[in-house]
Amino acid sequence: MNKALKGVVPDGHIYIKGNVLDKGNPVGVTQDMTAWAKELNLPRDAEYTFFAGCGYQSMKYVEGMMGTVKGMKRVGMGMNKLIGMSKAFEKVGVDLATIGAKVAATGKEDPYTKVLASTVSVLQKIGIDIGYMYEDEPCCGSPIYYSGFVDDYRKLANSNYKLFHSLGVKKLIGLIPACTSSLRDVYPKYIEDFDLEVKHFFEIVAQRLKQKNIKLKLKEKLTVTYHEPCQLSRYLNIIDEPREIMNSIEGLELRDPDPEQREKWSTCCGGGGMEASHPELSERLGVRRIDELLKTEAPIIATNCPACMMQLSKASKKLKANVKVMDVIEILDGAL
Repeated sequence: MNKALKGVVPDGHIYIKGNVLDKGNPVGVTQDMTAWAKELNLPRDAEYTFFAGCGYQSMKYVEGMMGTVKGMKRVGMGMNKLIGMSKAFEKVGVDLATIGAKVAATGKEDPYTKVLASTVSVLQKIGIDIGYMYEDEPCCGSPIYYSGFVDDYRKLANSNYKLFHSLGVKKLIGLIPACTSSLRDVYPKYIEDFDLEVKHFFEIVAQRLKQKNIKLKLKEKLTVTYHEPCQLSRYLNIIDEPREIMNSIEGLELRDPDPEQREKWSTCCGGGGMEASHPELSERLGVRRIDELLKTEAPIIATNCPACMMQLSKASKKLKANVKVMDVIEILDGAL
């Protein structure tokens, strides 16, 4: 670890930075991030390119790793010691992070990756010409930007931008709020003459549903409450679109929490990186948010962020709440 950063930047964020720059994803797991799309036969060239990011594919491993970190803390071993062990093993060719994450995730349900396939399904059903970069898709770098490593982020953003251009990518549809915000709003600050068109999934879908007057109907009625990811509502300012979509679904009843707990005032669930630096605080915030959403008495909590899904799922289990946490896109796909 850089001695100048020790004690200033949380160990977990320094670890994430190294993973993004060296392994291309925040978790550092050497898995195929494109495996979910192998059987979908998406073209590489299309009007729109789907930017999947790496959050949904790696969240199962994040969940496992956070459980391991929590267990190690009980025996007096913090993040710094774990990182030190990981680096020591890497010197002899053993990727401890990947092994540990996969072992911790073994047998665990993966509710995250399937959201990516549902996203593609929705876009295709509403007539969007969508492609995918497969192994060429880079990490957007948002975790290192929000951790304060601006110089590293600037270099990565410019490198990614050149990659997009070299592959003929002109229009991106983002899914993860933090990735989309990074690509749409932060890249232009560090890239001269930035000319990529970046839209979030909800913007594209809401517009197309109106244009084509597409009807949405569920086979079975659902009662849902909605948790806004911080990046979606406060950074991207996408508030109306997900609600318009859900309210247009026949058979879906949307129950909102109190006004001061939704939209731009939506209470943070404690995800988005805090798990790595302040896991105990992150857990408390997740429990607080679940407690607010439970007051709506909706049996389903919907959101649109893999970190939010993880946080809300963990918190609901801690409270032994009889609710299901899922992504809005899964519901939308079933209604089309």
